[in-house]
Amino acid sequence: MKALIYRYTLQARTVFLTCGLAMFGFMVLRVWSITLLGSEEFREIIKHFKDFEKFSPVPFSSLITYTGRVARTFNEPIVLFVILTWTISRGTDTVAGQINRGTMEMLLGNPVSRVRLYWSQFLVTTVGTFLLATLAWLGMVVSVHSNTVEEVIKPPSISIPYMPLEIPLSTAEPTILHKPMSDYVNVWHFIPALTVIFAMGIFVGGFATMISSIDRYRWRAVGISVGFVIFQQTLRILAISKPEYNYLLNFTFFNPFDPEGLVNVLTEDPEQFWQFWQYGLEGSLRLSALGCHSILMGFGILCYLIGSLVFCKRDLPAPI
Repeated sequence: MKALIYRYTLQARTVFLTCGLAMFGFMVLRVWSITLLGSEEFREIIKHFKDFEKFSPVPFSSLITYTGRVARTFNEPIVLFVILTWTISRGTDTVAGQINRGTMEMLLGNPVSRVRLYWSQFLVTTVGTFLLATLAWLGMVVSVHSNTVEEVIKPPSISIPYMPLEIPLSTAEPTILHKPMSDYVNVWHFIPALTVIFAMGIFVGGFATMISSIDRYRWRAVGISVGFVIFQQTLRILAISKPEYNYLLNFTFFNPFDPEGLVNVLTEDPEQFWQFWQYGLEGSLRLSALGCHSILMGFGILCYLIGSLVFCKRDLPAPI
């Protein structure tokens, strides 16, 4: 099995190094871009988009803070693209890729079982997914500790009751202080974002591997896996667009994939973080940390088990 793991690691190294560099570099630059716009300036901008708050997994009041804005980077399309590229590319190679290349028959001609061959790929894919999620977190940590933010201290003023007016008590200009971003952001609060990215990778990797174990052509397995992800995202967009379609959130894995929401729960309501459900205001109900991770990892492992059963029982086609 060590030889198989070594073989698959060598096959995956180019894709992993490319994805890892893209993930780390993007997180460093994305967090740095947050420092270019202060919280008060961002507040003035975002108040004009109040109608779009329903599309945000966290309230805008949380999104205005530096912690909320940094948490948003873990849900950026590029982060999803990198994880999906890795998991789908490795998952579809497990069976269909090797049949397609004609190497499966040669591998099974050696004294190695199908179970070891299958789960060796699982191990390489899973470790790679965890390392990519860790690189995303490390990129955020490096950027947080190497950047500063501006804090504007306005001169004293008095407000007029029942009127949106403030009368300054001084003609002095506002004081601008530069403080380390780490004073406003606790990097350990983003561990849930790391783990839920890993859990999402387990699910997508499991689905792609299951499709690969059924098919014989890698290009078709990739197409089905990518189509599935696009379909799931379409369901999510439709569900959050209209209240009557909210029930569709129960059928998409993008619902439990909620890095922003989990970071918000940990910082704002830590007592509910380790529960399956989070109970909000007005009787609202959403998945908490245990629920999000259990669903993603549970269905991911189930897909891997189904794929293993199918691969071990099926008749493999002869290489063309």
